[in-house]
Amino acid sequence: MVSRFLITFTGALYILDVQMEDGLYNYRCMTRHRYTGETRQSNSARLIVSDPANSAPHILDSFERREVMASHRVELPCKASGHPAPKYRWLKDNRPLEPDTRFRQSMAGLLIERAQPMDTGAYVCEVWNAYGNAEVVGGLLVKEPLKAVVSPRKVKGSVGSQVSLTCSVTGSEEFQLSWYRNGELIYPGNSVRMTGQNRENLVMGGMAKSDGGAYQCFARHDGTPKILTSFSEKVFNVNEFVSLACTVKGTPEPRVAWTLDDEPVVRDSRHRISHYSNAEGHAVSHLNISQTQVPDGGVYRCVCNNSAGTVSYQARINVRGPASIRPMKNLTAIAGRDMYIHCRVIGYPYYSIKWYKDSNLLPYNHRQRAFENNGTLKLYDVQKDVDEGEYTCNVLVQPQLSTHQSVHVSVKVPPTIHPFEFPRFSIGQRVFIPCVVMSGDQPVFITWQKDGRPIPASLGVTIDNIDFTSSLRVSNLTLLHNGNYTCVARNQAAAVEHQIPPKFVVQPKDQDGIYGKAVILNCSAEGYPVPTIQWEYSKGAGVPQFHPIAPNSGFRIEVLVNGSLLIKHVLEEDSGFYLCRVSNDVGADVSKSMYLNVK
Repeated sequence: MVSRFLITFTGALYILDVQMEDGLYNYRCMTRHRYTGETRQSNSARLIVSDPANSAPHILDSFERREVMASHRVELPCKASGHPAPKYRWLKDNRPLEPDTRFRQSMAGLLIERAQPMDTGAYVCEVWNAYGNAEVVGGLLVKEPLKAVVSPRKVKGSVGSQVSLTCSVTGSEEFQLSWYRNGELIYPGNSVRMTGQNRENLVMGGMAKSDGGAYQCFARHDGTPKILTSFSEKVFNVNEFVSLACTVKGTPEPRVAWTLDDEPVVRDSRHRISHYSNAEGHAVSHLNISQTQVPDGGVYRCVCNNSAGTVSYQARINVRGPASIRPMKNLTAIAGRDMYIHCRVIGYPYYSIKWYKDSNLLPYNHRQRAFENNGTLKLYDVQKDVDEGEYTCNVLVQPQLSTHQSVHVSVKVPPTIHPFEFPRFSIGQRVFIPCVVMSGDQPVFITWQKDGRPIPASLGVTIDNIDFTSSLRVSNLTLLHNGNYTCVARNQAAAVEHQIPPKFVVQPKDQDGIYGKAVILNCSAEGYPVPTIQWEYSKGAGVPQFHPIAPNSGFRIEVLVNGSLLIKHVLEEDSGFYLCRVSNDVGADVSKSMYLNVK
């Protein structure tokens, strides 16, 4: 007997052939963590069941786009309500779906077993009954895993000769490729060239004995959006039709949004936006403007984004008519940062755009730059006492006629914390650490964190806040108090943290390695935020020329959790200088080199 209740992989509950008694129960959704076993449940809901009434299909669940790796299962949701019960039909690329044992109409939609690249395409789910119809339209992309092969597999070269290697990548046309020699990243140079669209050809001239070894190429997906076609600056007359388009590729398929002078374009009877995928699987977005008016002029931008990144394109569209300036809003700047002030001009033509502050023509110092072509003013390294005030944009409409708008800029100063350090303490001692905010706009709010989280009350830590200072007190120090403490100061401008620069806990030292055995090159550090450790290598005993070691340089070399470098099987070519570099973006990086002598 088939159950009337169906739970989809997204967590939705479907009830088939609804009965009157289904309205007598409370329904809850309960989840269980697969690793911790923790369970949570939602609030309850009731189902209102009414007598059946004839109705056209109404879509309950749909999809716009699905991505799946080849050989995996995928479900394309398409479910509708209606009376009588609707019927379903699937089309792929505008043709009825071919019979295939891998395709099956499930309770929730179309189930595809062992998806193949040939299954990629546009799918339509048609739904109908005697009282109407509906449809779901979506796309499916079946991706193959990347596979990289270097050829030729073995090369014998003589000293001074040229050697070429090729990396063939399958599974995607969008990828980034890197070359490694004996686990070291290879950089282009005088004797090393990387050619091809994705640097898939490695050409090395003037080969030396030291160039021998194992060469690898690594490929990874590059799904960052890339704009393929766009629009250019143009001049239109009032009441003309304007059509702007952006075509973009990326994985997953990017979403496209439109702005005019940095404000979202509002859809109405004159402004229509449409999106679709072309035959190549690229996203195409159109912005169509009918009966164009002067306020439709300005800088249009299409913004394309997906989980891999964001890209945008902009160009100015001019509409002939009397020139004017869009209303300007007062702005707030943060001291020490750069800021832009935009003067949005509509109408065309106009002669010039100029900026003034206190009747002085800008720029009048090195921190100001005026872009006359688009009406933008940039202020570098904003300073409260100099840059706060009123700015005026003046547009020369005709030789003896101008128009202007003004904007007030307020400058907020972020807090600055006086540096402090924790000395070493012993168990049972008393601790007092002050955090003083030396400068910044009031009011200032100061909080403390331990290991990046609020300090638990159970630790018995006392915090006293007075004006622009906060102190942390511990009357009886225990091992539970061990950790990284951060003082966080906030005001209307920004939040800042006092952080501790990195320092070595264990420094690298020269050591010997036994051929064929494992060796660990020790290096560990502390600081807050937790520092990152990067290893570099210089072959041989000459003047060191360091190059980065990739974190996963094959099976032989591995960076351990504590930052130390493990060489599992020492070879003669591992002799040389190793540099341990420690950084956490606070203060200067610290580094220390050592020499490994292989015996």
